Amino acid sequence: MKLITNLICVFDMKNAAPLILALLLTACGGDDGEPGNPGEPGGPPATDISSLNVEVNEVIFTHGVATVNYSVNNQDDEPIVGIPSSTYIAAQLLPQGFTNAGNSSQWQYFTSESCTSSCTGEFVDHKNGKYSYTFSAAFDGMNEMSYLPGATQRIVIKIGGDSLPDGTALPTTNQNFDWQDSGEAAYTRNLITMETCNTCHKDLAFHGSKYNEVETCVTCHSEGKVSSNDNIFPQMIHGKHLTGFPGSLADCQTCHANDETLTENMNWARVPGMEACGSCHTDINFPAGEGHPAQVDNSNCVACHNPDWTMSVHNDGGNDEALAQFNAQITVASLSGTTVTFSLRLSNPVTGEVYTDSADKLNFVADLRVVANWGTSFDYATRSAKSIKLQEIPPKSGSAGIYTYDITDLTVPSGSESDHGTLAIQGKLCSSEGMLGDCANEQFSSVNIKSSHQFFSIASISDEGRRIVVTNTTCGSCHGDQALNFHGSRNDLEQQCQLCHNNNMMADASAVNPSIATADFKHLIHGLHSSQREGFEDLNYPGQIGDCAQCHTSNDTGTLTAALPLSNAVQPLSIDNGTFTSATAAICSDCHSSTNAANHMTQQGAVFMGTEEDATSGTESCATCHGQGATADVLTVHPIK
Repeated sequence: MKLITNLICVFDMKNAAPLILALLLTACGGDDGEPGNPGEPGGPPATDISSLNVEVNEVIFTHGVATVNYSVNNQDDEPIVGIPSSTYIAAQLLPQGFTNAGNSSQWQYFTSESCTSSCTGEFVDHKNGKYSYTFSAAFDGMNEMSYLPGATQRIVIKIGGDSLPDGTALPTTNQNFDWQDSGEAAYTRNLITMETCNTCHKDLAFHGSKYNEVETCVTCHSEGKVSSNDNIFPQMIHGKHLTGFPGSLADCQTCHANDETLTENMNWARVPGMEACGSCHTDINFPAGEGHPAQVDNSNCVACHNPDWTMSVHNDGGNDEALAQFNAQITVASLSGTTVTFSLRLSNPVTGEVYTDSADKLNFVADLRVVANWGTSFDYATRSAKSIKLQEIPPKSGSAGIYTYDITDLTVPSGSESDHGTLAIQGKLCSSEGMLGDCANEQFSSVNIKSSHQFFSIASISDEGRRIVVTNTTCGSCHGDQALNFHGSRNDLEQQCQLCHNNNMMADASAVNPSIATADFKHLIHGLHSSQREGFEDLNYPGQIGDCAQCHTSNDTGTLTAALPLSNAVQPLSIDNGTFTSATAAICSDCHSSTNAANHMTQQGAVFMGTEEDATSGTESCATCHGQGATADVLTVHPIK
């Protein structure tokens, strides 16, 4: 008999999101029912469950059969009693190099046993928040696998998707617990985190939403469990991300984020192998020597593909280091008539140096432009923002690193002089291996800078300007920072795109749903991500399409910008036959495009393809029911996390 004692795991869940309750192993034991200290459930059972604490008291093997004793209590240390069903999955880890030189570590699956009305093994609810489960047989020999004493073992417990006897819902949760014969696991295989996956996917879950932790996925999607090697986790995940991936496939750290808390952090670079590498490099047949020298196994891979080499070819080639040496900052701006005059300061943030030459004299500047539009309170006066190319024109004045330029012929509607405008900077620099260099030298290739913006008033630069609805951070959580480059080098989705992609762009009246047939930024983005825009029907949004918070940000009051009522700056949808759709109806119909939805909106005062006067008359009453705090608040009826 082997005994492991006093192992405690604490897991929290927010807002009744999937509980993470993990567990494992120990012999049956009674409880005197007295109120317990934290982690020792006692007293009346919990009725409110917003977080769960799971304590593993001991692990016992009797004749090779494992018994798991664990307790579950809520955020107030009240015991959770009467959990009606559970699943227990067991596996063991073969260390790196165990199966052959060069091979990565891998999980071996033993069994999955469940308890509902009956159990594969023996399940005991001690009625005080403590539970026991004894597997049906010894692990040794299960699934034709040999139990390896001393190896890291794993058990995953899945609970939830049903309710306690009193009707309290249990969110579906699963959590792993790793251990070795001698106690807590000294080594395990953790390469990525669920938090990284969920930056794109949000609450990722599979197999009827039963399994929502990556540790569970790798435990079952392992050799000896799945019917095809293509469904072993690394090969399966790489293969699934080859199409429709919203970032750069060459950047392994999009998923394999550098995280020192992971036991196999940077494994993707340290342990190259045919299986994982071949699942992305699908044009290579390693054993046959097609597209690569013949390799019968992984023993020689690291000889050529050492970690430094692997990281150097699976990153941005030093672009980040080069871009860090350049910053463009607008220091002064003002409007006179229809001309905006601004001063620009170019510097090297790494050294603190100010580049004393103007942009047209810096040989590493391939393209540097400033774009301007006016009217932030009504989403801009024109769809044709004005711009100048600084690498092609000398400044009108300036010295010592600060130079002044004009952008002329802005559209400034009469009466809007007290409003604000926006200046956006975009461009390309020439770099090689992390250093800026002469664009005339073929050694140096161009790389896009991160576009930026600056608001300005008639008299000066300003912090006040167009509302912020989405941010580069929210977009970058899926696409990667500055990975979305449009029209050459425009990548400030927070403010720059809207300078041209605004309500002055007209929708196609002949479209089935005109609101997603316009290049106005808000409608364009909704149409793309909901796979309704023509030509993008196969776009597979990786998250929950109704979760507005994945893209939208919160305003200064902490309210999500998807909330109703809309900002007064939002204009009606302009359609190319001279008609208009009222603002809220146009936004909502980006996703809610059915006839029934349109009829509902019309009944509440919305105007579809009517006159501009009607579309701006204020008859829409959407916020009465769907506004903040109302009975069907947009922020409540959408699955916002």
